[in-house]
Amino acid sequence: MSRKALMVVGLLALAGCGQNAQAPKHFAPPALWRIEVVEDSGGQTGVVMVCANPEVVSSFSRVEPNINGAPCQLYGQAAKDTADEHIKRCQVGDARYGLYVTTTRHKVDDFTVRFALQPLQSAGGKVVQARRYQRIGPCPTGWKAGDQGPPGGAPTSNVLSGQGPG
Repeated sequence: MSRKALMVVGLLALAGCGQNAQAPKHFAPPALWRIEVVEDSGGQTGVVMVCANPEVVSSFSRVEPNINGAPCQLYGQAAKDTADEHIKRCQVGDARYGLYVTTTRHKVDDFTVRFALQPLQSAGGKVVQARRYQRIGPCPTGWKAGDQGPPGGAPTSNVLSGQGPG
């Protein structure tokens, strides 16, 4: 299986979860996060900014793989499931994979999530990636929870709705 055939999605698309016009005062306001995808060798491969509410932030360490566009469905019990390490199995059709996710916390608002997706029945095709998440501060004016875009640019889409910005 080629590396191109494996695609891993780390952010949850929470389509259908509308935002209330007035959030209760006990909810934390969204904050701007910098998400940097880092190669295994340490080289930077991409950066995106996300205006994230607490629900979106909690999804940063959950990895939900897709293989050839199909979700890899979890099966069986997790071998390990702690706050900083998840070892699980998933499958698409007859193909089974091991999913390994570790979180290294530099601070509560600065952490790295590393994940590996390994085919269990064949050699090769392993995908490894690390993403560094850093809270920058308040979301820019005009950005809403879920909006994402390039550093210094306008939002290009919304991870909550799957649509264009806001």
